[in-house]
Amino acid sequence: MDAAPKQDSERKTVLFKRLVLASCLAIAVIAGVTFSLLTADQAVFSDIWVRKLVGDLGVFGPLALIFLMVAAIVASPIPSGPIAVAAGALYGTLWGGGITAVGAVLGAVIAFGAARYLGLDALRRSDNPVIKYIVRPRSQVALMLIVFASRLVPFISFDAVSYAAGITCLSIGRFVLATCLGVLPVCFALSAMGAGIADGGANWMWIVGLGGAITLLPIIGKWIWDRTRTRA
Repeated sequence: MDAAPKQDSERKTVLFKRLVLASCLAIAVIAGVTFSLLTADQAVFSDIWVRKLVGDLGVFGPLALIFLMVAAIVASPIPSGPIAVAAGALYGTLWGGGITAVGAVLGAVIAFGAARYLGLDALRRSDNPVIKYIVRPRSQVALMLIVFASRLVPFISFDAVSYAAGITCLSIGRFVLATCLGVLPVCFALSAMGAGIADGGANWMWIVGLGGAITLLPIIGKWIWDRTRTRA
């Protein structure tokens, strides 16, 4: 007797999730078209385009950069690198890197939440062997290390990892921690490049130092992983 109300409730939930997804896509398309029309003389989402768009916003500039970074993470075709470089050129290495990191983490959390909220239940019922392999229970530490390591490799899609992590059993807290640790050196390195461009020369101390940190982080992560397995 309770089957019909339950099915009706599940149908309404699915329709609501589809409405949320469609609304987000519509907003993304409208925002992209608007940005293109506002600055048609520059390549959209290039560092010059971002600097021109944000440079005249005053105190609202950092918020605009955070919004652009979030959009770049949630909408995969939008490049995030030029936004980070522009942040460094506008606000320097420290502030630019911090602003970029905040936007990157927020965007990653939104992508993670969207995948978990909009698709996890349906994917768990899927018979596709690849999807069943992704969503099956796994070690939280192992998933954290995968997310962390992927943030340090430029050719691995930041966006795809965020969405994929959302359909795994990884907790939101561990996802945020792994993402923060992974994106900080990359964000500050790109901001250092932007600050160097603005000053007429690269800040090699920052770039070399952060490059060394990026190189050492996977080694430290593997050491932590080995010690965790040994104790277990």
